[in-house]
Amino acid sequence: MPQGNRSPQPPTPAPRPRAVRDTRALAILAGFAALLWLIFSGKFDPLHLGYGVVSIVLVVAMCRGLLEGPDARPENEVFQRIRWHRALAYPWWLLWQILLANLQVAWLIVHPRLPIEPRLLRFRSGLQSDLARLTLGNSITLTPGTLTLHVEGDIFLVHALHGNLASGLMDGSMTRQVAATFGEPELSLEEMQVEVIDDVEAWLEARP
Repeated sequence: MPQGNRSPQPPTPAPRPRAVRDTRALAILAGFAALLWLIFSGKFDPLHLGYGVVSIVLVVAMCRGLLEGPDARPENEVFQRIRWHRALAYPWWLLWQILLANLQVAWLIVHPRLPIEPRLLRFRSGLQSDLARLTLGNSITLTPGTLTLHVEGDIFLVHALHGNLASGLMDGSMTRQVAATFGEPELSLEEMQVEVIDDVEAWLEARP
């Protein structure tokens, strides 16, 4: 059959080059690092701003390989799942938790009876990537009154001076914040299997 004239099909748009995606990721990382520098430095004179620029350039240069697209480095797909709006909000949420924990620790110290009740907590985080687990472990240790003792897979062992200081772990709120930031599945409280060990000395003596 004779074929009629066909209008030329518009060319299929080419996918965005990996270099463009990597440049965007590096720009986001640089902006995030600059924001953290300004928050924690609090100094805006040329000398400290210069230090900040040098530090940010070094961080971006060292992290460049980690931010390559998943087609180049499948093991770093975690960076493609990060929800950057949550990543920008997470430091502020953590700073608020640190402030609250500081007040609670101060109250324990000035209280006449010094009501310290040390305990251990063991729970499943459900976090799959090493970076997410590292973030959670460091967040726990940065929060006054809690300390990450051991991490095996997605299971965390944490020491707390008092039960109130570990409330964000027992209700799973800190773990869910980290999971949401890295785009990972969030476990329910039942799935986390939180175990509270009140008698720390007996637990340590029972370990082989």
